[in-house]
Amino acid sequence: MDTIIRLLLSSFCFFGSLVIHARSEQLHRVFPAAQVEVYNRENDGTLGIVKPSQLSIQSKAPSSTSSIVDAAIDRFRKTLLMLPDFAEDYEENPEHRQLQEMTKILIQVASSDVQLREGVDESYTLCIEANSSGVELKSKTAFGVVRGLETLGQLMDFGWVDGAGDPVLIIDHLPLSVKDFPAFGFRGLLIDTSRHYLPLELILSNLDAMAMNKLNLLHWHLTDSQSFPFEAESMPELASKGAYHPKMVYTTKDIQTVVKEAYLRGIRVVPEVDLPGHSQSIVSSHPELMSSCPSPSEPIDPTNPSVYDFVRTVYSDLSKVFPDDFVHVGGDEVDFSCWQNSSRISNWMKTHNMTKSVELYEYFETRLLNIVKNQSKTPIVWQEVFNLNLTVTKDTIIDIWKGFDRKTMKEATERGFRIVLSGCWYLDYLNCDWDTFYDCNATNFTGAVDLLVGGHASMWGEHVDTSNFMSRVWPRASAVAERLWTGNVDWARQNARARIHKFRCKMVQKGFAAEPIGPGFCPHEVPFSHSDHSNVVFEEATAIREDLF
Repeated sequence: MDTIIRLLLSSFCFFGSLVIHARSEQLHRVFPAAQVEVYNRENDGTLGIVKPSQLSIQSKAPSSTSSIVDAAIDRFRKTLLMLPDFAEDYEENPEHRQLQEMTKILIQVASSDVQLREGVDESYTLCIEANSSGVELKSKTAFGVVRGLETLGQLMDFGWVDGAGDPVLIIDHLPLSVKDFPAFGFRGLLIDTSRHYLPLELILSNLDAMAMNKLNLLHWHLTDSQSFPFEAESMPELASKGAYHPKMVYTTKDIQTVVKEAYLRGIRVVPEVDLPGHSQSIVSSHPELMSSCPSPSEPIDPTNPSVYDFVRTVYSDLSKVFPDDFVHVGGDEVDFSCWQNSSRISNWMKTHNMTKSVELYEYFETRLLNIVKNQSKTPIVWQEVFNLNLTVTKDTIIDIWKGFDRKTMKEATERGFRIVLSGCWYLDYLNCDWDTFYDCNATNFTGAVDLLVGGHASMWGEHVDTSNFMSRVWPRASAVAERLWTGNVDWARQNARARIHKFRCKMVQKGFAAEPIGPGFCPHEVPFSHSDHSNVVFEEATAIREDLF
């Protein structure tokens, strides 16, 4: 075994002369791949069995972590009861393997810290020793438990139904050991609730899918030109007049529900209200804030002092319901033509010694960022703000969205800015399969690579709504999740197709309508239900067929 792997494992599991697997053999089993997974590769190795009804889960953790750990255990237990189709047809121990019954899971959490913030420790270790009846899951924080139980759930497959009619799950190739941690602390998914409204239940279900993929940040693109569904406490008219329908909004209670459920899954929620462009939906409630060329139109008017009272109020309301330290302030695709065609704005610019529209853009952006700073938030901006050399503070994070823009990544990091990459992973590019997204190595640029804090997949909403959101996102976003959790490593790429197929089947079994990656089948297929044909009489159907043919 590789010396580094030995050192990694020596602190938490001992295997003696066990024939093991490690990174160099490229046969990891879970998705995203664990940093280190060691198990018995012998074909006749011990088969662990778990009977959900007899499984004890014990937690030794500080009381402050109980809400997170208990919720993770509850979700884990529910997955153990999700059976495949035709479960009664599975043969009991068909290879007559030696069985090792697992009756307990022992969870240990070291830290009482439950703050979910940038840099939180998500590492964990899993260990099942030879001839042991227990699984040991250890982590520094409660969020490591969340990640570890997801891995353990993946390692459990359905085995058979026993004589009493109870399901038996199997864990193959015991003993085993996992040591795992993320390559990046920022692993996100952008959802767009402006171009199509996404119901609360879908957003909550998607959080479960994100947790399964070990993503830890929901970038919520709340508003855009098409609609303004964010019900700001101080300015409810923005949503009542700017949403598609007065009931197609996100109330304070809705957002608090999302933030709470995300927190329990180790997922931060970062909102985005994109300004000064992408703001046409404000016209219906506050036309006086918009540029006029000649009718009120985006972008908003930076020369109007009331604009900054508006921005301060909206971002204050955002801060009240989104507690995360980060906030995305947008700043992309600002069309200067309306400013240029407005005689009033042009005259204001001359009075303030401005000759270029980009100077007005900077005037607005500087004030916006000061407002955010005064609310103790770390701003994230789309890359145009950097590309146009606007004045921004060094704590600003640059979101690289224009493809794999190595030039901007290099320049931004060399100037000391942290960056996130999203341009590789636009899920609305429907011609891109999962493996296209997998091929992007975010660290493949020259510059200060250590300032790359992570990235996110983006599901822009032009062509997705409730009918197809889950299938468009998953499992293509799973490829991104592995790149951000595991990193760009050849040993994970070798069997990624086989792992993502099985992982997609696990997602389907949990109820997610994840699309297939190619021909094949899953032990549990996506059910189809539309209209009730149960009352169709066979004889009548036969008669119709005879008439037609």
